[in-house]
Amino acid sequence: MFNLREILGEKIEFINGAVEEVDISGVHSILGVPTKYAIAGGGKRLRPIICILCAEVVGGDYRDARDAFLALELIHNGTLVHDDIIDEDLFRRGTPSAHLKFGVKRAVLTGDALLSMGLKYAAKTKKMIVVDWLSETALKMIQGVALQTFFRRRVIPEAEYLKINYLKSGSLFEAAAVLGGIMGSDDVEAHRALAEFGRDFGNAYQIRDDICGVFSENRDDDLTRNDLLNGDISLPLIYALESKAISEADRLWLLSVYLGETKRADLAEVQRIYEETGALEKSVEMMKEFAEMSWGHVEGFEGTNAKKLLNQMLDQYYKNFSPGLTPRIII
Repeated sequence: MFNLREILGEKIEFINGAVEEVDISGVHSILGVPTKYAIAGGGKRLRPIICILCAEVVGGDYRDARDAFLALELIHNGTLVHDDIIDEDLFRRGTPSAHLKFGVKRAVLTGDALLSMGLKYAAKTKKMIVVDWLSETALKMIQGVALQTFFRRRVIPEAEYLKINYLKSGSLFEAAAVLGGIMGSDDVEAHRALAEFGRDFGNAYQIRDDICGVFSENRDDDLTRNDLLNGDISLPLIYALESKAISEADRLWLLSVYLGETKRADLAEVQRIYEETGALEKSVEMMKEFAEMSWGHVEGFEGTNAKKLLNQMLDQYYKNFSPGLTPRIII
């Protein structure tokens, strides 16, 4: 079993310690309390992990990436607070969403505060390129959410989905990887390769998330917030509707759920349709294709332990992924 917490050890402690020590002394308590609540919610810390590993891949010290990954994590959490309001999600990582706990108006301002703090930490790196990257990434994420909201309950082609996929998820991992490279080295070519690694890693990550929304790897996973019911486009849905193998009855039923005409859906039926139409298999193939492209961008780097860990993460998250199995990765 691949356990990142055990393998990374002190690096995980370093990341969690840095997040806990985020300076909110300049934030009034009316926003400071919900701000601390939002960033203390846990999560995989996958983006900070990628950031520090990429710093080491180029020969740097992972500790030097502290302010960069904190900036990214703050901006990421700020967008999540806003996402939960837009999507009317009541829970985030198993705890009440900020807008449920503190009210919508206070949560909106909390998200704004987190975004502002993110740029403050970006400035602490004393590297203008970090500020540029994070400003651009924040804008991409916001556009991704805007497009997802605009296209809610609309059927869109794969190309449009992949565009949203990059803006919402790929761009964030792209920034995580390149920021690690920037903090660890001045090699511009290395930065470019790491950016491409992160972009493809993030694109694969979102497709995996789409798949796991219906085909959980863990029987204890909560599937109550299903993309299909919420009208959020997913790759399995696109492939199922495009499939020549789908029956007219199944197509109309899927559309009725996605368009909000049917308020409840039998998850087993969705799984059956996705499997019978080949949508599940095709989605897994696309996810693994992005994972292969991701590895191709870092394969040429020197064989460090950090590079080995990135490869192991790709293997366990994507290449060895099998819907319905107990997760082989613990983080």
